[in-house]
Amino acid sequence: MKKITLFLLFTSSLFAAYGQQITLIDFGATNTAGNWNNVNAPATLNSFTNLIDDTGATTGEVLTLTDVFASPANSVGTQNPDSGLPFPGSATRDSYYGEDATEDTGGFTLSGLEAGKYYSFQIFASRDGVADNREALYTITGDGGAQTATLDASNNTANVAEILNVQPNIDGEITIQVEKGPANDNSSGFYYIGAIEMTKSDTTLSNKRFGINGTVSVYPNPSSESQFVKINLNLNAAARVKMDVYDITGKLVKTLLNEEKSAGSFVQTWDRSNVASGLYILKIDADGRNQNSKLILK
Repeated sequence: MKKITLFLLFTSSLFAAYGQQITLIDFGATNTAGNWNNVNAPATLNSFTNLIDDTGATTGEVLTLTDVFASPANSVGTQNPDSGLPFPGSATRDSYYGEDATEDTGGFTLSGLEAGKYYSFQIFASRDGVADNREALYTITGDGGAQTATLDASNNTANVAEILNVQPNIDGEITIQVEKGPANDNSSGFYYIGAIEMTKSDTTLSNKRFGINGTVSVYPNPSSESQFVKINLNLNAAARVKMDVYDITGKLVKTLLNEEKSAGSFVQTWDRSNVASGLYILKIDADGRNQNSKLILK
């Protein structure tokens, strides 16, 4: 029986071919394991983090705190986020926060970004056990001006703020500012930022393309004696699902699935016994929402 080792892999050359790079950032006191950027100095001006992508590769990008938040960080966010989000409980349980009286705004600068690329953001924040509105206003500014989104952190487990297709300015920078939102009725004006998924893309993204409406896992991982690869897809809603495997040149290798699927979990099995070892891309489309996973088969 052929031995297979399967890794999820994202490299700079593949991003050039497939146009996306994902960077995950956790703000707070509790670190998230794996290829996350843990940012945990909310009151240290000009503290910086050299960012890695979600495979651990160095990006050359830097996140710098340019407007301080309160200290210590909030640590009473949800530990049970919705399974459809890209954020684990260790990232959602804590966050940076501010309030009107002392930190009416907080903010960061992202530098070392690539001119001509588009940067899209999913922002999460949560504060458990409260009954008021703790909405934050997020302002992200790049070339061409500012975009804004709001998010109420109060007892939040599933909602995100989305800001799409921001291009860096001439210096390769994007700024992020956080402050009390217009619907915030907390007496202190508390606002929060807990985690960010940043997607760098060659082309503009739409909400439908910003990740599938569900979760994906691929196994065996990292290795197995089996020649079968199993893809578990858990859909939040019924969708027409298409699964394709491509080689690194973009040539279609195999269509694994193309049919209507009900909401819930199912497993698609790929017998890759006649497929050569190498690097491949699994593309999943669910009603126009796309997600790519990079695979090495040995």
